Amino acid sequence: MFNEKKDLNTYYDIPKSVPDHRIQPFDNLYLSVLTLDPEVNKLFNPSLEGSGIASGTQQMYGSPSSQYINGYMVSEDGTINLPIMGEINLQGLTLREAQVRLKERASEYLKEPTVQVKFLNYKVNILGEVLNPGIYYNYEGTITLLDALSMANGITTFANIEDVVVKRSDKQDRIETINVNLKDNSIYASKAYYLQPNDVVYIPPSKLKRRSERSDTYSQILSTISTLVVALALVVNL
Repeated sequence: MFNEKKDLNTYYDIPKSVPDHRIQPFDNLYLSVLTLDPEVNKLFNPSLEGSGIASGTQQMYGSPSSQYINGYMVSEDGTINLPIMGEINLQGLTLREAQVRLKERASEYLKEPTVQVKFLNYKVNILGEVLNPGIYYNYEGTITLLDALSMANGITTFANIEDVVVKRSDKQDRIETINVNLKDNSIYASKAYYLQPNDVVYIPPSKLKRRSERSDTYSQILSTISTLVVALALVVNL
């Protein structure tokens, strides 16, 4: 994938600061509030009901549809509504900041609470010349372009990795286009190295594939013409 000879003695720093994604209206959040009281825990964590934590979590958050249903959707005014604690504004906060704010509020009502917050709607769309194009969800908080391609099981034989396109929307709903050359290690300095929620990654086809497709089309046309000629000759001879 990389031009190793060209970049053998060239070094690029991976971006030191991982971008913090801030909570916005209509984000869907996973929220866990745990205390020393098992009954209180069930109130805030329905996945604890049933046969066990692992099975309950898988059942409630194991698919995009169940995540949508069981997550905490941030309202248009940037708040979520929790049992006992009521409405809490999280808009504009990072996950760390949201955990601090939620823990402070929980401490007013609960003893020694532990709070965890994650995005459930952090997804990237990978299109084009990859083996498994589609939408991929990320629950780790960050994801790199190379990680995303690995999630799609890598590129196809006909991928043009010198002109990868990343489409990204900003807070004003404007679309930014970022071009990345995966054959050049300068990718590590690109602002597309760390993907953001709802990024679209497109791997275009190479010229070789386009020539191959045109050749296949011409072959099909010639085959059709040949068949018609043979059929016409048979009719004439009859």
